[in-house]
Amino acid sequence: MSYDVLKPIPRDKRVYRGVDIFLLWAGGNTCLATIFTGGLIAPQLGLINSILIIFIAATIGGLLLGLVAIAGAREGLPTMVLTRKVIGRRPSYIASILNALQLVGWASILLYVSAEAMATAFKSLGFNGVIADVVFWVIVIGVAETVYTAIGPEKWVWYQRVAVTSLLIVLIYETHALINYCLSMPEKVVLFRSPASSSLLWGFDMVLATAVSWAPLVADYARFASTEKGAMMGTWWGYGVTSYILYSIGALAAVVTGAYLGDPTQVLLKLGLSVALLFFVSVSAVTTNLLNIYSAVMSTLNVFPRLKYVPLVTLYGTLTTALAVVPVLILNFEFFLIYIGVVFVPLTTALIIHYLVPSRKHSSIVGLTSWIIGAVIGLIISIWLGYAATLASLIVTAITYTILSRLIS
Repeated sequence: MSYDVLKPIPRDKRVYRGVDIFLLWAGGNTCLATIFTGGLIAPQLGLINSILIIFIAATIGGLLLGLVAIAGAREGLPTMVLTRKVIGRRPSYIASILNALQLVGWASILLYVSAEAMATAFKSLGFNGVIADVVFWVIVIGVAETVYTAIGPEKWVWYQRVAVTSLLIVLIYETHALINYCLSMPEKVVLFRSPASSSLLWGFDMVLATAVSWAPLVADYARFASTEKGAMMGTWWGYGVTSYILYSIGALAAVVTGAYLGDPTQVLLKLGLSVALLFFVSVSAVTTNLLNIYSAVMSTLNVFPRLKYVPLVTLYGTLTTALAVVPVLILNFEFFLIYIGVVFVPLTTALIIHYLVPSRKHSSIVGLTSWIIGAVIGLIISIWLGYAATLASLIVTAITYTILSRLIS
């Protein structure tokens, strides 16, 4: 199997309807990383503030993804190939490499947590030895997701439907248990805090950065959409609806149980729920990592279009598995999100303006300069203040692009 990513998908091959795009992003976003972000911000902001921030930032983030989807459906090309016209061919290689790295990072986080859930399930059932070892399950699940990605997205449909439905049932059941726990012990629930404005901006930053981390993947799938409207609405609300639910679950779990990042595995154990549910949690890595590994391959093909699909899938699956064995990124989850925001928020902003604002003069010098300035400002703010880097980078990039496009033809 190979892909010519430099050629647009023909119109008669674009078979995804809006509902298909919606289900794809609902499935991709139904993952533990989404829960983790809610669990990250809730202990500092309290439950009410967290849910408010989640609603605002996830809506804006989903809109940004929807706008990228329009460009993907219009041009019929993967996201990183689209950036060739925005920032230039060679700079797009840098963006592609950085995107592949962040996707491997996300995949390793999800793989580790899912392997931990599987190992914990067997330990709780009284098993010891290899079958209850996290590293063993990292390897097993890592091989499974690599093989499944290698067979191609055309074969994913039924697996995604079954796996995502199973995981949603588990999360709904867990939410029901969390709410009952809250009602029985209301003194343990911190509904409201009075955080400083800096904490609110920090929380907004974390949620928006998580959303934008998906932007480099969007056109990889929107290029198969039959209409631009279907691509946009399916992407926006497939991401948005699941974000409202899963971020809130993470926030509630972290506040109620004190579980690190609202980890469902820890929540299930603390609430005394059936360990059988942990087996369903473990499938979340595969449902999302199919998208992560596939898009890492698409990004690489932008740089090396003659490489073959299956060997690249094998390479990235192996790297993901190796990185999950030593879970460095999950222990530095906040800093990982900041890195994503600094790099991809300005690039996403420049891409949206380039393809969707026809009144602007679109030179690659404008796009490249705007990307660099937005990234530098975001980095400085993240070091200086530790918050608001994502929002500031978005605004600075848009202003820079608008000014430069008037000056440079």
